[in-house]
Order: sequence, then C-alpha cells, then structure tokens
Amino acid sequence: MPTSSEKVEKAEVPEKAMATVPAGTPATNGTPAPRKPRAPRHGWHRALEVIVIVALIIGANVLITLGFELYSSLANVMWDEYRAAANENIDTVIVGSSTGQRSFDPSVLDATLGTTTFNMATPAQELDDSYTAAKQAIEDHHVKRVILALDYESVSTVKWPGSHVAFARAKMAGESFPQAVADYWKLLTSSSFFDGADSICALFPWGYNHVELDAEHIATNFNDRVSDTTPVEAAERVMDGWTYYGNGYGNYDGVLDYSTARDHLSVSVDGPADFDQQGLDWIQNICDLCRENGVQLVVVVTPRPAYNVLAYGEKYPEQMSRLQQVVEQAGGTFLDANLARGGWYEPRDTDFYDGEHLNHDGAARFSQAFVGALQVLDAGGSTSDLTYSYDQWDNYLASIDEISAVISTSYLEDNNTVVSAMAYTGSNVQVEYRFSLVAEDGSTTVIQDWSASDTCAIPEDEIPEGSSQVEVCVRQVGSTVGYDRYCMQDISG
Repeated sequence: MPTSSEKVEKAEVPEKAMATVPAGTPATNGTPAPRKPRAPRHGWHRALEVIVIVALIIGANVLITLGFELYSSLANVMWDEYRAAANENIDTVIVGSSTGQRSFDPSVLDATLGTTTFNMATPAQELDDSYTAAKQAIEDHHVKRVILALDYESVSTVKWPGSHVAFARAKMAGESFPQAVADYWKLLTSSSFFDGADSICALFPWGYNHVELDAEHIATNFNDRVSDTTPVEAAERVMDGWTYYGNGYGNYDGVLDYSTARDHLSVSVDGPADFDQQGLDWIQNICDLCRENGVQLVVVVTPRPAYNVLAYGEKYPEQMSRLQQVVEQAGGTFLDANLARGGWYEPRDTDFYDGEHLNHDGAARFSQAFVGALQVLDAGGSTSDLTYSYDQWDNYLASIDEISAVISTSYLEDNNTVVSAMAYTGSNVQVEYRFSLVAEDGSTTVIQDWSASDTCAIPEDEIPEGSSQVEVCVRQVGSTVGYDRYCMQDISG
C-alpha cells in the first residue's frame, strides 16, 4: 500500500511532465495540447469592419445608380429646365401628372395672354408632389396663377409606385447639399416610404426608374450623366417621337388608332374605383396653399377621347362632383374639359396620342381654347357656362352624336366562339354591327351582316384553319358608309 508521500509524487508527475512539453506538441496519450486563447478584438475593429462593409454597399449602389437610374426621365427634364429659369419671371405654373404635361403648351397661352408660363407637370406626378411643385414656384417666383391638371385616376389611384421617389430625386439633383439632405430625409420619413414600394425605390432608385437593361443603354445613360449632356438632349434621343418645346413642355406627334381603343381604356375590368379621400385631402392642401398666398387656382380635368369618359358610366359625374365641391368650396375654379360645350372646345379624333393624352397639335388646340376660359376669369366672369354640369350628365350624353369607339371580347360557350362587342356612343345614337372572319392573307368573310346584335356565335368547326381574328365593324343605323369604327378580336382557329 503506497505511502502518502508516494501518492503526492504520482499526482505531481503528469503536471511536471506537461510543463516540459513545448506549446503545440501533441500529448503522448493522444489528447491535444491546449491552445493559446485568441486575443479578443477591440470594439473599434468591429466598428471599422461594419463601416467598410457599409461603404462598399453604398459605393456599389452609387455606381449602379449612375448607370441604371434613368437620366432622361421627364422629372429630370422638368426640374433641370426649371432651375435654368431661376432668374426669369414666371407668373403661371401648371402642375399635375402627364395629362397636364401634355395638354398645355405654354407658348400658346403666353402668346395671347402676355403671361410667362412654365409647365411643371410630370408623368405620374402624385398630388402631394403637385403641392411641392406649386409651393416651390410660389416661393421662387411669386407666381400669380397655378393650374392643376388632373384626370379621374389622379384622385382614384393617388399613388404610383416609384414616381414619388423619381420626382423627389430629380428635385434634389440641383439643390444645395443641406436642402437635398432635408428633402431626402422628408422622403425617408414620408408615409409612402413605409406603406409601399417607395421604401425600396428610395434606397435603390435604379430598381424602378431604370434604363433598358442592356449594355448599350446602360453605358449611354452613364455617359450622359457624367458628361455635359442635358436631360432634355438625353430625353429627345431616348424617347422616340418626343420633342421638347420649352418652358417645361414636351410632347409626341402620334395619333391614336381608335381600332385599339380596348388597349387604351382607363377603366379596369373591375370597374372604376371611387375617389380616394387622401387624394381629395391633397387637393384641399393645394387649394389652401394658393388661397393663403393670394394665388389664383384653376383645376382642370384634361381632355380625353369620349369613349374613355363614357366607360365610367354614372361613376364619372358621381365622383367628379365630389372633386368639384372641394375645389369650389376652397375658392378655386373648376373646369372639366371632357364636358365642354361646343361653343368653347370641340376635340378632334386627331388631337389624341392615346386614350388619355393629347398630342402636340391637340395640346395647341386645347391651349388656345383654354385661353378663352382664362380671359373670362381675368375679366371677373364665370366659366360655368363653358361646360355641362354634372347634374346635366344626361344632356352631355345626348350631345355626343357619334360613335367614339368599339371594343370586343371573346369567350367559348357550347362549342361556339362568341364575340361580343360594345360601342361607346351618345345616348341618342343607334348603331348596328357586322362581324367578319379574317384570313391569313388579310381577306375578310362576313359571318354576320349588319344588324342590331352586338354578339356573334361562331361554331368551332366552322372556323377555317388559319383564321385567328374577327373584324368587328360598327356604324350608325341608316348610314351608308362602310363603317364608322372597327376593332379586331383574336380567336382560336
């Protein structure tokens, strides 16, 4: 039995033996030697790593933005041209979305009125941005008149993803650093930042407002941004058929093909939405801004083809009357050019570029008519007799004496392909329809001659091979013309 001293010696042997083994040498019994603890990093090391990573992300985002974010956007064009006119007298501004941007030619207004007008409307301009534009013009130029141009969607849709960011960034581009920071902070703390796509668009603007995603467009966009190319020059090159005429105004010369009216309907398949209260509140803010600064406010519903008014049905006068009430109770003037009486303004088919916008010639004609309305206001008169009121909706419908457009749809029913048509007309216009099959070579074969029926059922086994369309023609009853309007309907052959 070992003595107590022997126990002590045996207990100490492994400890003494381990003390003689160099660090990092495996122990003889197969157990790894303990490693030297790693020295903890200081807090500033970790902070530096985070800063470097964030800087790399920001740098990459800046470079991508330079190449991808659309330099030729019309918001950039407007703000760049507005800043260029900083030292000029401006007494009238137009604010609103693209319908305003393409409905008013400042040169036409100014030639007759002797005013100096600048068009600050931009595509998809939200109403709170219209407020910002008007406020800026009042502060910079002490303008005497603000024209707010809008349409049904301006108050029913209210927000368009990313447009708020595009507008704000274009405004910030030429501002002092403190003002740009203030505007960006306002953007990041706005309600739209937290409830929609603006939260992404504000941080990564190239994700929404970007060029065509190919090497040529990206390189050109980057060169335009870093060179002496102005946004106007870039826009005229990028947007085929668009021309800049000055004072914020640019437009296209194309003419609407009424046979494609279905593709240009503003009303969705779910029907027209009611006005958004936030939209009406924003309009109230614009009214208050103008009243508090002694500025005349004229709110104008811009012209569109009649079919794109008739498509709303009774919703149009019901909702538009809400808008008119807000404007007039706040002391503004309200005009709906779609309900214009013939003695004031009569649009032509050739005035429209698409279902919502005037082309350059159409804008010139409407601007000249609008001069008359402004002259009445300047003389202290009322413009109420220039248009039908919403209470006179039936009178407006009766005043439309033509077929504005025809659209069609198709569906299968009992082994038949059924084509259904709808003509947009005034209430006193009687119409008849004709349906024809269209062959591959473009020739037509009448399958249902002129009649009051707006539907045509075609048995599946009677559709010739290669026929994939039906031509739908419409004309007024008693007419001897070939047709007044037509459209093409795809079917399965």
